[in-house]
Amino acid sequence: MHFYSVNGLVLESRKRREHLSEEDILRNKAIMESLSKGGNLIEQNFEPARRQSLTPPSPNTISWEEYITADNGKAPHLGRELVCKESKKNFKATIAMSQDFPLGIESLLNVLEVIAPFKHFNKLREFVQMKLPPGFPVKLDIPVFPTITATVTFQEFRYDEFDDSIFTIPVDYKEDPSRFPDL
Repeated sequence: MHFYSVNGLVLESRKRREHLSEEDILRNKAIMESLSKGGNLIEQNFEPARRQSLTPPSPNTISWEEYITADNGKAPHLGRELVCKESKKNFKATIAMSQDFPLGIESLLNVLEVIAPFKHFNKLREFVQMKLPPGFPVKLDIPVFPTITATVTFQEFRYDEFDDSIFTIPVDYKEDPSRFPDL
């Protein structure tokens, strides 16, 4: 097994906040602190809450002519004044690669695709899709959020052989067309 350190990973995040009240920002911060400490949102009573709308932004004073003749990428701002929080953090990832593991990278990508609906795990999937050293990554430690590191480890892997007959449809099988009427 070979171990690799990947340095120079920079996690940049930009969060727009002009649509949030001060109460919203504090609530979001409390939720993230709870999650980073291993908390459970249900136990913490963090339920979605209805809130009053923010006051509307000031009326727009920019003409259509000014807007369409603005330099490319420098259109005048419309609406609320932008409030953006930016952060950068340097990270390091660790990978353990095995030449003898009986699976390929494609198998790992299939597993990661199942958990990819969690947007922060997309970063882990993208990392695995990059050109990795030869072998199979039996252990990955990679940051997916400023306070959360994803660890994927394969332990006690057993590759069983199955007789092909268990995957064969019996000859006397008849499909019931009314079983799944919506298909």
